[in-house]
Amino acid sequence: MPTYQNSTATTISYNGETWEPNEAKAVNFFAPIEVGLTQTDENPRVQSPTLVSGYIAFTDENDPPERVDIGDCAAFIGSFVVKAGEIEIRENYDDNPVAIKVTPTNNFRVVAKRTEIEAFHIKPLSEAVMAINISRAGV
Repeated sequence: MPTYQNSTATTISYNGETWEPNEAKAVNFFAPIEVGLTQTDENPRVQSPTLVSGYIAFTDENDPPERVDIGDCAAFIGSFVVKAGEIEIRENYDDNPVAIKVTPTNNFRVVAKRTEIEAFHIKPLSEAVMAINISRAGV
C-alpha cells in the first residue's frame, strides 16, 4: 500500500482516512497531489483511476479531428463536457456512422468495456473547447 504523510500543520481528510499533522499512513488507494499529502513510499503501486484528463480546444470546424485512446483498463467511465461551441464524437472509428453531437447543453457520458470502445474520434463542428475525463470503472 502507498504511504502518505501529512507534512502540513493542519489535519487532512481524504477518501475516508484522516491524517493529523506529521502523521504517515499506508492506504490502499491513490491520493492525488491536490489533497496535500506527500507520498513517502509507493510500493505496492496503486494504479491511478484517471486514464485521460484535460481540455481539447479547436479554433474552427476545419481543425483536424483528435483521436483519444482509452488506455489500459477493463472498463471505463468517459465524460465529455463542451464549454463552448459544438463537437462531434464517434466511438472507435472516424467513419463510424453514429455521431454524437456534444454542446454546452448536451454533454456526453459513457460507461463501457474497453472491448466495446477502444478510442474516441473528436471532430469540431465550430470553434470549441471541451473538457474530457476518462477514468477506470470500479476503481
